Amino acid sequence: MDLSAKQYVELFHLMFLRQFSGHIAANLYAIKGGCNLRFFFQSIRYSEDLDLDIQIIQKQTLEHKVNKILTSSSLLKLLQNHGITKIIANPSKQTPTTQRWKIQLYIDRLKMPLATKIEFSRRHDKFQSELGDINIQICQRYSLPPSRLSHYKLCEAVAQKILALAHRSLTQARDIFDLYHLLHIATQPKISLEKNSLEKAEVALSSISFGDYKSQVVTFLEPAHQQMFDNKDYWKTITNKVLHYLRELKK
Repeated sequence: MDLSAKQYVELFHLMFLRQFSGHIAANLYAIKGGCNLRFFFQSIRYSEDLDLDIQIIQKQTLEHKVNKILTSSSLLKLLQNHGITKIIANPSKQTPTTQRWKIQLYIDRLKMPLATKIEFSRRHDKFQSELGDINIQICQRYSLPPSRLSHYKLCEAVAQKILALAHRSLTQARDIFDLYHLLHIATQPKISLEKNSLEKAEVALSSISFGDYKSQVVTFLEPAHQQMFDNKDYWKTITNKVLHYLRELKK
């Protein structure tokens, strides 16, 4: 089965999570960000990296467990069945609040390795996650059995995306698209955020151009959807919906 570069990365994320969930209790971690939307909320956008929140587990314990998974023969054998022949993992940042691994995936038919990251953030407050089934269509695409993993619910995912839009040092078009997607698939949740964050999110929203959106989002969509979303009018629809929601939250 020939996969695209983005699909190889996604397959790696899924394989890692299946191994990781066997070593860590479900109430101690939560998948967030693009992978949360992709795996549990039917997003058509591939995620470049895998982000999780973690609690209680000590830094050294997590580092040991993740290193053990990434260097295990069992993970490599699973990946080799799909054409990924080698993994190089670098624990590039290991602090009490953030633990990050930079990953290179080697595929025989590709000249250059594929890059991705796994990042764990340790929050000061306790978080509530839920067990959810990974989108069955994604599992079927890679011939994987069904999986249940711990992730953030929709309301929390929306709040996280607004805060990311408001407070990133460099605004990302994907936060706007992801918000639009979450608002499109469900009743718009009424969440409570500080007015300052909502205002900053509005300012950030206006700073992203169609060109930014095209390079940062459209190229990461499933190919069948790229043509439809590669459209200035559609981008205007996306930004208008998100702007309206942000203003409603301020009332």
